[in-house]
Amino acid sequence: MSAEHPPRPSQPPRPSLPPLSWPPPGVERLQGGLWRVIGLAWTGSVVLVIPLLWALAVEQPFYSLGPFEDNWEIGVGIAAVGTVLVVFAFLQMSVVIARATRAAELGYGVHTILEVACDSSRDTGFLIQGKRHFAALDDTQQRSVVRARIRGALLLLLATLWLVFGFGVATLLAARGFLTPSGVWLVTIGPMAAMTLLGGFFIVTQNTTVRGLQNDWKAQEGANRIHTESEAWNARLDEAGEEIALGPGRRGETGRIRLLGTASVALFLLGFGPTMTAAITTAIGPILAEIAVPTFLAVQEMAGGAEVLRRYAVEPDPSILPEEAGAALQNLSFVGFDGDPEPIERAPERWYDSGWFPDPDFPDPFSEAVARDLVLRPMGDFSDEQRVALNQAAAHPAHENFDLLARAEVADVVSGRWITPFPDSLTFQALPWPRFQAFRTGALGRVARAAVRLDEGDAAGAEATLRELISTGFLLIDEGPTLLDNLIGVELTRVGADGLEGLYTRTGRTAEAEALAWAREGALAAAGKARAGLIPEDARALLQGVPELVENEEALRGLRWEYFATFHLLGPCINLHKMVFGADETYEEWRRRAERTIVRTPGEAALFDLAESGVVGSDTQELAGFLSRFLSLVMGSNGAPGSCASLIASLQS
Repeated sequence: MSAEHPPRPSQPPRPSLPPLSWPPPGVERLQGGLWRVIGLAWTGSVVLVIPLLWALAVEQPFYSLGPFEDNWEIGVGIAAVGTVLVVFAFLQMSVVIARATRAAELGYGVHTILEVACDSSRDTGFLIQGKRHFAALDDTQQRSVVRARIRGALLLLLATLWLVFGFGVATLLAARGFLTPSGVWLVTIGPMAAMTLLGGFFIVTQNTTVRGLQNDWKAQEGANRIHTESEAWNARLDEAGEEIALGPGRRGETGRIRLLGTASVALFLLGFGPTMTAAITTAIGPILAEIAVPTFLAVQEMAGGAEVLRRYAVEPDPSILPEEAGAALQNLSFVGFDGDPEPIERAPERWYDSGWFPDPDFPDPFSEAVARDLVLRPMGDFSDEQRVALNQAAAHPAHENFDLLARAEVADVVSGRWITPFPDSLTFQALPWPRFQAFRTGALGRVARAAVRLDEGDAAGAEATLRELISTGFLLIDEGPTLLDNLIGVELTRVGADGLEGLYTRTGRTAEAEALAWAREGALAAAGKARAGLIPEDARALLQGVPELVENEEALRGLRWEYFATFHLLGPCINLHKMVFGADETYEEWRRRAERTIVRTPGEAALFDLAESGVVGSDTQELAGFLSRFLSLVMGSNGAPGSCASLIASLQS
């Protein structure tokens, strides 16, 4: 007698009938099949969904690439393993449904089919007939154990199916604003946990009952009972009676089982589609970041090297309006230009039909020493044609723009260069950029004026002209909203400083020339050493540094604008949480701070809105391609501005 399980009261003897064979003929391969599906589905669903749920429903910094950051391959690999397991589970479930349908066609009832499919321990035949250790159960207890087995298995299957289906539905609802991150957790985990606990309760209770029966039966009756039952089982093949627990159930349920199979497939696809979309899109942000996030160490190095020249800049005039300075910059872009402005580009307030020089090959536009040589050489050393060219440049009316820009404190570059407000279809990256060569040629024209003045004996006027050129360069370094503006500014300061070195040398101010050359070389060397000590940053580190850099008023304005625009290019797909829920309050706070620090003129306010519109502008994007359309279906964006679907569509087109 078992010490743990006291003897149960004896049951009235059952009718001695030949036992039913188990499993029934023709459904042998169905036996226990539902548990194989449950095992595969649970493993695959957990591996696939839990990392995605973490990425979607756990709040992260708005600049984060997601939980795996730049190790996105790990997340994609985990999702791939989970996907394979879930697909295998789905295929196995299809096989089970097909075999169950075949069993229904053979005339077996629903209860019989479910009993076979849930029979992982392969003893359900004894249970429903009250044989062996199950003989100690009365009819009510038998039915209770059979129902517990079926209900437990079905609930555990539904729980694992819900994990994929619930996450997919939660993603669809969250993308349309119906769920918060906590709601995603609740919809995904809540029903699954409830069904798992209830199903586990049924399985555990019936297992406990069965173990107790097995122990009692083995202790009381042993092998003799097994021998007796085996003889009776061989004699009973076709008979069935009312003592069979639950009976066979309704027969002829082929259509209903097929309907169940169809519904299972539909639920799988409805949940699996969004889930797989989420798994794929977790890699989009890191991939785009690796491609699109630029590094601008060279620009910083050059700007740092030019900083030593700031002492040569002239005193600013606060009465010069930013709009006037912006217009003057645009005038310089069109000196000698015989074409039309681009569609978004503003026409200059004043056109200059003639260029700075009659011959584009003089002065040599590719010579690094051209500015110094122009000032060092006396006018008599030039040919007649070259002297004519230098005098034409020195007298050019466009110098009035340099005179104004050299003393401007602030320039509204945006309003002077582009037509605002910007159209909805425009993007920051599609703006027409400044003409580098036009400004460099203008800088050489400024050097030509200094050379002519020096030859005429006006050394002070020549020095002032070159210092004004350096001042104009710093205006573009400090005020330019693009890195190209900053680079142009660096080039103007370099050309002006080269000319200034030549002037000091030619006028006998050798110590000043050497001091200027030494300071420039030292500044460039210091900037280069500082850059050489920096470890190249990956996309994750750069993205994490973007918010602080955009607010840093000591950084190049072009750098701040470029990074702000680049961040918003990546923003819609930067991580799964943002794809679904959009920007959070931390982003909005940063955005407001960034706007306060970077926007100072009406033109820059329009540029800020344009930079925020990302890669597709503020207009609705016409979706093209499977991925963008499917993203729109799942995320609910319909190509709206700032959505991941619109970004993918723009890249595909």
